[in-house]
Amino acid sequence: MKKNYCFVLSLFLFGTMLSSCEKSGNYQEFDRNEIYKHLSSVNVRDAKMIYTKEGTNTRSGESGTFGGVWKIDQNGNESKLIITGSDGKTNVLNIYEINKLSDNVLLMYPDFFDTNRIRKEWEKAHNDDPSDFTTSVGPDGKPILHGADTYYAMLLNKETEKLYRFPENVSTPDKNDNISTDKQGNIYYKGYLKGNQVLKLSPETMTIEALLPDDIRFDNFSVTGDGFVVYWNGNEQQFNCRVKCPGGKIYPITDTYTFIFSGDLYSVRDNTIIKYETVGINDLKEKIICTIPEDNNYWAFTPNYVRNTVVINGNLEFDGEQCVKLDKYVNIGNIRTSKAWYILNNTMFSKTTMKDYQESQFQVSEYVFRISKQPKITRNIQA
Repeated sequence: MKKNYCFVLSLFLFGTMLSSCEKSGNYQEFDRNEIYKHLSSVNVRDAKMIYTKEGTNTRSGESGTFGGVWKIDQNGNESKLIITGSDGKTNVLNIYEINKLSDNVLLMYPDFFDTNRIRKEWEKAHNDDPSDFTTSVGPDGKPILHGADTYYAMLLNKETEKLYRFPENVSTPDKNDNISTDKQGNIYYKGYLKGNQVLKLSPETMTIEALLPDDIRFDNFSVTGDGFVVYWNGNEQQFNCRVKCPGGKIYPITDTYTFIFSGDLYSVRDNTIIKYETVGINDLKEKIICTIPEDNNYWAFTPNYVRNTVVINGNLEFDGEQCVKLDKYVNIGNIRTSKAWYILNNTMFSKTTMKDYQESQFQVSEYVFRISKQPKITRNIQA
């Protein structure tokens, strides 16, 4: 059954949302706005890079291994990212982690060291028998003092520096999720709302919209540059794909294999590559592009971000107009960056560059030594 769900993400306005619920006796439920009132903005607008620092002194003399989240600005200066509350106070809460969803929208988690501290203080002040907060213990038997409080995940607009809270009945994206964007900068992620959903976050209006009917079941999805959502069952983009058009129509794809290249949807029919051109916001038109120069019953598509092509089955390359055989087989590992693929074999890395498909090898110990001299980088943010 098709229903439209659209939720407005809210800025916290101190004094307009405070409330408390009483149980029997003098017990009061913790008011989550006691946390949210400290989450108003972050000084992130001029950040060119965001990273996590290791440290021995975290805050207020507490010992630990977390040194905070820092930025490097456009002038190369380093400074700590600071949360400001709705009352203007800073550093009541500290950031534990920031992840990039798009060039202008970030996903921020406060440190549960601080959210737990605030809740403990509130419980002691409001309840005769405050709730017991058990500290998690790590594999080494030591208490885990710091971590990402996913319960208070916030969206951060990089340009306005404002923080937005998610509606309570809408799931939040995870840093390991498949995050997609379209040409308008809208963000898409798989979430849960009355069942599995593709959720669309619009940075311009700061709204979240559920795109699929309630009864749809799917495993994965991808999005074209025009916002056409392709979803399917299974790990690979094949077998009974369907396309949800922005206008509402659901378009079935009967071909077994589909892939998205340069924002456009393609499929393989026998050994022919078909392109699906968008017609308005509610239809697709098929166009034959080229023939694949070999027959196969299985196709695997890997984007090459440097050459702006797609590697097919490791020995073919498609550039949007033609598909040609490569001179040699390309070893594509499961460790991927924007410039190369890597394969880890015991203590040795095998690297294949996307530029010319040249291979090289180096020891893991050499790589660990090189990165140990640098701060731990969580995400690069381009201005």
